[in-house]
Amino acid sequence: MDWIESVRSYIKVVEEGSFNGAAVQLNTSGSAISKRINWLEERVGVQLLTRTTRSVHQTDAGILFYQRARLQLDQWQHLVDETRAINQTPTGLLKIGATLAVGSKFIIQYLDEFLVIYPKIKILLITTLPGQVPDTNIDVFISRELEQLNTFSYKSTPLFEHHSGFFASKEYIEKKGMPSDLDDLKRHNMLIWGERPVREVKLANGKRITLRGNFSTTNPEALFHAAKRGMGILLTSKQMLIDDIKSGNLVAVLPEFTTDHTLVNAYYPTLEYEHTRTQLFIKYLKSKLS
Repeated sequence: MDWIESVRSYIKVVEEGSFNGAAVQLNTSGSAISKRINWLEERVGVQLLTRTTRSVHQTDAGILFYQRARLQLDQWQHLVDETRAINQTPTGLLKIGATLAVGSKFIIQYLDEFLVIYPKIKILLITTLPGQVPDTNIDVFISRELEQLNTFSYKSTPLFEHHSGFFASKEYIEKKGMPSDLDDLKRHNMLIWGERPVREVKLANGKRITLRGNFSTTNPEALFHAAKRGMGILLTSKQMLIDDIKSGNLVAVLPEFTTDHTLVNAYYPTLEYEHTRTQLFIKYLKSKLS
């Protein structure tokens, strides 16, 4: 019996919730999966699963084994892919983590060319919550600076300087006029990120202003769409609006006023070896942003 084959089978049983489900995923039989799990439990010396006629559940030991085994199996696959890639075209799955806004409005605009350059690489884009500490299962995590990050577990490299400014559609400006100063801006309808139609913002010059509007949401795509439809003025990063600014869909409002500047970094796990795919993607992003 093979260790890796048995561990992979165990992971699939946990994720699928049944032996038969794992068998379908691994193109084998339920009895073969059962034999692998029995063999694995004998070698580990502890029961990993409790079975009934209708369900399968992990024991406490099984939960720990699954968490560690899944990470180790991923690292093993990375090692195999890295070894195969020597003197060959880089290959394998690259898992990128980012918030919905960063993923859908920033990263996505660079993926098509990257995949053309490296056709044997596949990308999984994983949506994370703002401020969330990355999972070590993610190969590269794009985020503003994370103060709570464990620097022993992760390395980081800066990508670009981030700050937010005000933007609106030409249609909105034609109807409501261009704000002349911050006091005038307060009289305009703002599109608010959050769960309340009011938000206090600190600007880079130290001033604090209160933004109010008739539309607020935690869905970034809805905010961008609302701005393009002329519903109000949006406070966001220029990096998220590159295509809309180039096409003229959105224009800068009071460009001299921005929020504090922070760095956007690429974070990646500290490993004994660095994945070629990860380094290629970071190098590619830096070349596009320079």
